[in-house]
Amino acid sequence: MGLFDRFKKRTEEAVEEEEFTVEEDTIEAEEALIQRRKMLDAIDWAKNITPPPPPPGFEQFQEEVEEKWDELVEDLPDDPFSAPLDKKARKKAEREAVIATSEQSQEEKETPSYDRMKSTTGRTLVSNEPSSFKVDMDELEVKKGGKIIAASKTLDSIFEELETDLLMADMGHDAVMDVMTTLRASIIGARINRKADLSEVIDQALRNALLTLLEAGYWNFDKTVKSFAEQGKPVSIMMVGVNGTGKTTTSAKIAHRLKQNGYSVVLAAADTFRAGAIDQLAVHAERLGVRCIRSQRGGDAAAVARDAFESAKARGEDVVIIDTAGRMQNKTNLMEELRKVHRVTRPHLVLFVADALAGNDAVVQAKEFQRMLSFDGAVLCKLDTDAKGGAALSISHATGRPIVLAGVGQGYDDLRDFDPDWLLNSILSDE
Repeated sequence: MGLFDRFKKRTEEAVEEEEFTVEEDTIEAEEALIQRRKMLDAIDWAKNITPPPPPPGFEQFQEEVEEKWDELVEDLPDDPFSAPLDKKARKKAEREAVIATSEQSQEEKETPSYDRMKSTTGRTLVSNEPSSFKVDMDELEVKKGGKIIAASKTLDSIFEELETDLLMADMGHDAVMDVMTTLRASIIGARINRKADLSEVIDQALRNALLTLLEAGYWNFDKTVKSFAEQGKPVSIMMVGVNGTGKTTTSAKIAHRLKQNGYSVVLAAADTFRAGAIDQLAVHAERLGVRCIRSQRGGDAAAVARDAFESAKARGEDVVIIDTAGRMQNKTNLMEELRKVHRVTRPHLVLFVADALAGNDAVVQAKEFQRMLSFDGAVLCKLDTDAKGGAALSISHATGRPIVLAGVGQGYDDLRDFDPDWLLNSILSDE
């Protein structure tokens, strides 16, 4: 059964009773058109004012400013034309001066603009071909005549049920709100052909609204690796994520994929917390016929990653895949170690591995990892068993980074390019 069967059924029932549409040149039609213009203007306004993510180091800058607030400078130069300041006023003036100076120095620095086609280390990602999975609603709408879809209690009731379905599908609250806003703006006030199937119009509007969640900067994994390899070898790929999401298995799948594409691959067992993880990666390496660089349990993860990179470079090998230890996103000291690996190796790509079955938890984890250690794209494991799809629909929306690869089975070959249209077909189908 499809995820939104109840929504479809309610829509079809309401369409049969003609509860959605009104004739043009009526008060109801004019109200619907005005409401649509307001909603579309609000969406455009929100898109225009949404700021890009803060540049690296900005949070540290903010902390430094706050620390300076608490530093009282006793010898501030006084304005000879003003009365002497008491201690409280002097401290207030100092804070204002610190903020002004900090803001000025921050503006003087070159702040890199946020570019979805740039990796965490400033390298250019190779974008996918322009997406064609959006449905063209122009074929269903007309400029004059036709019927106009108006707001009604029935439509509101259906929207409320759909919103519940989306939340039950483990979608994040912000993502659900954006979908509902987009859907309402697409449907209410739409002028459709009298012969158009209204249930089809609403179904396609829902599909397009869901696809807006996946409008992160999509880049092609294979083409990006090829581009990096042509610029110099080895290409380094760093795998990150929380415990138990499948990073080690995914690392092996990517190694197999790259070897099939003709690359020589080295696996770096930088998960030094678990001896089992080191052994597991070594077994995968033996099966795949690739080298595995490892150390004893408790070794320096950054050193292992660096040794693997230098070894691959000396041997002229193409790709190094760094399998890091899983850690909860709220463990600051462990996240700092990940940042150390990132600083030492400056990887070409950072991939966040998420478990589709984790639902909204995977979205929360992705957001926190993106805040603590920015990544370039996500790999979503167990997508073949995720009946809800909420995590896949929300991760890109929450982080601004795309899902690049999808795990759809246990075999080495069960790793595919993520296809938004395939995902929607799987969760919207009636089978």
